[in-house]
Order: sequence, then structure tokens, then C-alpha cells
Amino acid sequence: MYFPLRQLFLRKIISAAIATFLFTLTYAWLEPNPFSSESIHSIGARSHEAFRIINVYMIYAAPAIYLYGVATSLISELIASTVTQRLWLRLTVSTIFHCGFGLILLHISLIAAFFFLIADTIISLKWKKTFSMNLTLASTLLPISLWLLSVAYINMTG
Repeated sequence: MYFPLRQLFLRKIISAAIATFLFTLTYAWLEPNPFSSESIHSIGARSHEAFRIINVYMIYAAPAIYLYGVATSLISELIASTVTQRLWLRLTVSTIFHCGFGLILLHISLIAAFFFLIADTIISLKWKKTFSMNLTLASTLLPISLWLLSVAYINMTG
């Protein structure tokens, strides 16, 4: 069976960029102040705290998603493609493996695995052109720009 491994790897890098962006935003909103037990009730205060903590979450999440997420997603897809050729069954097997690999840090990594799976599935089903290195490198600007915006926000608000 032939796998265009380079295209698969480039697609996984793009999916990792999208998953890093979405995971960091979502987890910062869900857990804006990890060092305090008090809850934040107003939307403005939650948004302020979430945007301040984005760069901290990004420092830890990005390497994990890019290294562990890409590797395990490649393994999941290769196993799913080897098991069956039916699209819905391949997606089911891939989802099971993504969830299994995503349980390494329980709910934290499961959220990241979910975003990775959704981004990768949408890209694989909707994007029919070949992936270029320029597009792959440009996709990394998404999490980098979020990190830079968070650092700028911290510097502006103090």
C-alpha cells in the first residue's frame, strides 16, 4: 500500500498548528487562573486572565502537540489505513487511536487530541491540492501570532 508520506507529514504539521491555536485558546478560557481556587464570574475578567495565561500554556502545549501529537497521529492514520480502506471505518479507527493516545494527561491532552483530530479530518476531506512547504511554514504563524499577541497584551496591561 502506498502512502504519500511527505504530504501526510505536511498535513499533520498544519493540523498541529491549528490544534495548538485552538487548544491554547480553549484551555486558557476554561482554566484562566491555574494557581488560584477562586472562580472568575465576569466575562471581562475571565477574558483578561485567559489572554494573560495564553503564552504560558503555549510554551508547554506547542512542543507536546507538535512532537507527540504529530507522531501519534501519523501512527494512528497509518494503522487505520492498514486496517481498512473504507473511509468511515478508517475515521473510526483513527478516532479511537487519537483518543487513546490523547489520554496521556487525561482531560488536558484529550482536548488537544480532539482538536488535532478534527483539524486533520477536515483538512484531509476538504483540501484536495498538494501541500507545499511554504503553506506548512505559514501555518505555524497561527500559534506564533497568538503567542505574540498575548505577550503584547501583557506588556500593554501590565
